[in-house]
Parts: sequence; structure tokens; C-alpha cells
Amino acid sequence: MKIILSGITVLALTAGLVGCNNNKGALDRNDNDVRPIGYYSNEGDNRGDLDRSKGPVTDMMDNNRTDHNVTYHEDYDGALAEKIRNRVNSMNNVDDAHVILNDNNVIVGIDTSENDKSAVDQRVYREVKKLVPNRDVRVTTDDSIVNRIKNVDNNLRDGKTTNEVSSDIKGIMSDIGKAGTNLGDAVKRPFENNR
Repeated sequence: MKIILSGITVLALTAGLVGCNNNKGALDRNDNDVRPIGYYSNEGDNRGDLDRSKGPVTDMMDNNRTDHNVTYHEDYDGALAEKIRNRVNSMNNVDDAHVILNDNNVIVGIDTSENDKSAVDQRVYREVKKLVPNRDVRVTTDDSIVNRIKNVDNNLRDGKTTNEVSSDIKGIMSDIGKAGTNLGDAVKRPFENNR
């Protein structure tokens, strides 16, 4: 009985689609009544030439911000953050870098596939310090902290102020110190703990 009902349902749906044909095709997407735009089409939508094969949810949740229009808040030094990010991203063994500027601090989170993460931390620290010699630089490759830095970085790139994410930044800075990946202190005073 279920097989017969299923067959009748499929037949009825097929007949309905054939009845809507109008000699143009039942599913003609270029009908003048509708202009397909947005996540559910491959038509242009003013977002540039993006890879549409990922799907709408992946597209919205994608942390790779190459297709994202960066709109830093006017009080945030987005130009410096981008300069640091670009420099670090051009380094060997750095897959992706995320940068947060807060007061006199520069926080850099690094995605890397390198096994010796501390060596990457140190190379990145030295390179960033050349760019901003008068700032405190903190570098980490700790995955959980890097993900938090990435989230704050994305919020800042979306135009939020540092005040809106200040509690997150304070937590990140505290956790970098606890994780022992605060290279700012480690590189400046390498033998201080041996006194």
C-alpha cells in the first residue's frame, strides 16, 4: 500500500511540473517575474566573484575573510593591523595571521602547520617588533587562543570598537601570559628567571 501511495505521489508531482511548462521549462530560472540573487543562486549579487560551491551556511561561517569588505572603526588603526597581518602572512610556515591592536599592545595569533611552533612564534615576534618597535608584542600559536583572536579580529574588521571587545582582549592577553606564549617577556628578558 505504501509503495502504491508513494508512486501516486511522485506521479502527481511530476504531472504538476509538466503542467506548468508553458513551453519554457518548468524550472526556468530566467523567468522575467523573478530576479535570482543572493545565497541561493549563482547570479551576481554585488559581492564580487566568489566561490559559490561551498553553500550558504559555509559561506556565512567562513572565517577566511578574503571576500570580506573590511570596515574598521575610524578610531582603530586598521591600516597598521593590515600591514602587520600582511607581513606575517608572507612569512614561511604561516598559514594565516590574525592581529589585534589594543593601546600599546599588538597581539598576533598564527595558524601554522609547522611542528616547531615556538620557532614560528619567535620569528614572527622579531618581524612584528621591527614594524612596531615601541609596542608590546604578544605572539601565540596556541589553537584555542588563536581562534579567540580570530573572532575578535573579525569583529574589529566588521567595524566594532575596541571598547566593544575589550573584555575579550583582556581575557586573551591574560591567557597568553598563562600559556607561557607571551614572547614579549620571553625575548626581552631571556635569562631573568635564572637570577
